[in-house]
Amino acid sequence: MPSPRLPRTLALLCTVGLACGGGGSKDAKKTDAKVDAKADAKADAKADAKADTKAARPRARATEDARVPAPKGKVVVLGPLGGNLAAARSALTAAGALNLAGNWGGGDLVVVQLGNQLGSGKEELAVLDLLDRLAGEATTAGGALYRINGANEILNVTLNFDGVSPQGFKDYAKEKPAADDPRIDGLPAAQRGRAAAFAAGGPMAKKLAEQKLVLIAGDSVFAHAGVTEEHVKYGLDIMNGEGKKWMLGEEAMMPNMLSDLGPARTPKLRGNEPFCGEVESVLADLAVKRMVIVRGPEKSEASMCDGKLLRIGPISGDASGAGEYLEIAGDAAKFVPVPAAAK
Repeated sequence: MPSPRLPRTLALLCTVGLACGGGGSKDAKKTDAKVDAKADAKADAKADAKADTKAARPRARATEDARVPAPKGKVVVLGPLGGNLAAARSALTAAGALNLAGNWGGGDLVVVQLGNQLGSGKEELAVLDLLDRLAGEATTAGGALYRINGANEILNVTLNFDGVSPQGFKDYAKEKPAADDPRIDGLPAAQRGRAAAFAAGGPMAKKLAEQKLVLIAGDSVFAHAGVTEEHVKYGLDIMNGEGKKWMLGEEAMMPNMLSDLGPARTPKLRGNEPFCGEVESVLADLAVKRMVIVRGPEKSEASMCDGKLLRIGPISGDASGAGEYLEIAGDAAKFVPVPAAAK
């Protein structure tokens, strides 16, 4: 018996799978769903990769307290001040932190001072007072002024006063220890006032205790002499905390990480041949782009390791050249000369 013929229109529909029980529609939907899922997966992967690029996560432990709020704008870095008030004012003014009235003029600017606020200059106390005042004004204006403890701050708390000017002793002549202190009693009479102020637990030591050894701001890590792999493994927050307790007088023995091995005194990254592999490892562990430290006393380059290690000298100049400060804006970092201070 001959097969019944389908109407011509219906036959055409069957051919393309739109009628006659054909599975074309379901197959098309399945294919579309697979394509959509694949596209979504690719989009999600790209988004995740982009997010990871924007906010790299640190691998190092114990770095939370070392990190300060991310700067909103520029960061200015100052090297050692050494009790030189005129040079300090000149650098702060050139950087836009100090206005003509002598007050904070930087708005949301962030200033990081890399230690050795103390030194052989005759105006140590005036420098410290200026920094204290500007730090408070900066916070009110939405900016910040951070200070790091350098070798000179640590040496003063150990009562090693090598290089201190006669005025540096006179400034603290009226200070008296809270009780009989064998650390102070054996010193020359002219040094005892300063010793009472700077000995662990003394008023100046307590102020220095609020300053970190290592600080992370945005995509930069800052220290006086350098941050090594050993420091990262030890824990930046642990080092900062131990230094603070010792300066407050809560620990009798100076921590090892404040010695020649620590971030305020290590010579490892300050010479003419720093180990760039170690610098890169530290930066990766901390999820930052650059390390900023004070260069050594010998003549040396300011920018090393393809710009990942930046080293700045005293604001009054040294064997490597005239005074300068460092300006960081986004991914760009440049050294800016400090105008000669008026005498």
